[in-house]
Amino acid sequence: MEDKAKVKLLVYATAEERRRIKMAAAKLNMSMSQLMLDSVLEQVSSIEALEQKEEGK
Repeated sequence: MEDKAKVKLLVYATAEERRRIKMAAAKLNMSMSQLMLDSVLEQVSSIEALEQKEEGK
């Protein structure tokens, strides 16, 4: 099931975007899935930090 989920994420990327993701992941010695998960979690953290900042006003 996990493999199926990984593929679904890449379906939305163009061939060029998949190539760029693959090259970036290789430079960092990561899998494409690891790179995408790291990127998404970084964005989630940023959004959460902004929400906390807004709540503190």
